[in-house]
Amino acid sequence: MLKKKTITLFDFTEGHAVQISRVIAEIKGKPSGPTVFFIGGMHGNEPTGVLALKHVMREVERLQPLLRGNVYALAGNLTALERGERFIQNDLNRVWHADQVERAKKRDFHPTEIINEVEEQIELWAKIDNIMQNSTGPFFFVNLHTTSVQSVPFVTMSDTIMNRKFVSKIPVPIVLGIEEYLTEPLLSYVNELGCVSVAFEGGQHSEAASVHNHEAMIWLSLAYSGAMKQIEIPGFRKHAEHLKLSTEKNSAVYEIRSRLGIEPGQMFQMMPGFVNFQEIKQDQPLARLDGKTVRAEEDGMIFMPLYQAQGSDGFFTIRKIRRFWLGVSYVFRRLKLFRLLRFLPGVRPFMDSDETMVVNTAVAKWYSTEILHLMGYRRKKKRGGLILFMRRKYDFKGPRNR
Repeated sequence: MLKKKTITLFDFTEGHAVQISRVIAEIKGKPSGPTVFFIGGMHGNEPTGVLALKHVMREVERLQPLLRGNVYALAGNLTALERGERFIQNDLNRVWHADQVERAKKRDFHPTEIINEVEEQIELWAKIDNIMQNSTGPFFFVNLHTTSVQSVPFVTMSDTIMNRKFVSKIPVPIVLGIEEYLTEPLLSYVNELGCVSVAFEGGQHSEAASVHNHEAMIWLSLAYSGAMKQIEIPGFRKHAEHLKLSTEKNSAVYEIRSRLGIEPGQMFQMMPGFVNFQEIKQDQPLARLDGKTVRAEEDGMIFMPLYQAQGSDGFFTIRKIRRFWLGVSYVFRRLKLFRLLRFLPGVRPFMDSDETMVVNTAVAKWYSTEILHLMGYRRKKKRGGLILFMRRKYDFKGPRNR
């Protein structure tokens, strides 16, 4: 057994110290409802989600008789939270490959591999896995984050219909396609298990506004997961209106177009003054990487520019998706038209499976990628001149969704 750890954080919104352990709250209601996981502090320099969970769970405990299902509020990287650092040796939100999780379940590590984030992953997944093995579902995961740059609140998620349905009423910008570019985040792993899973970015690190944004998101998530009725949530309309105003009434849907990754040892510096969702023009200088200027490849918007020492994502670029195409995507998937993709030039199924398509970039036209995205094929891996596009196994519902 791992040693239980409790840390002390300063709650700068309430002006006092608070004790935080792995399980911030564990609140059980009527057995017929969903199981909702809230996770804060996956990155140690992002304490506002943890503080918001501490605040909201006090009230949820008081309202426990009204709760349907179970709610769990968990803290991620406790050691990093205690030090106020993004991570100690490795990013805890980039280690959720299926093989790595299996090793964590079995604690199959050589003593020299037991770094802080391995210990954190073992303990965090042991708690999540135990709950899931003893619950019927459906399962909802909401991961609470903040950014190093000034930003309105927004949601990032894998592009599944069940994820879209969950966030459709939350009045914040939604960014699709993050799974194409991030290396094995926790929510990508649990999405593959058939769970609804989204990341909510509440604003800039260590700002009081970020705590309030997270609080609003938690309450709305309880309502839209079915854990509580809107009428039972104190100030529900106030929370919804708070997010609407915080985003300047922007509830558009975007997709990620590109990512600038930073390799270990590279020198990266973002050009000053960028904020999330800021419009950029083709050829505009965005950053410096190893002494060379990085310019925008096309018109669009800057997304999550890096203004902190740690991190491997320099910046992303995004563009808006018209609601019409979201509707087309829904119809295509409902009718299972992805079975026709094999007839596109340069596209064929991988090992005769409709879940993975092999794209020959020398043959496939530009529209092949656009159509693959409409069908839900957003995860990709490069193999020489070929690209493997993968769709989520569970799109409309998970294996244990009622």
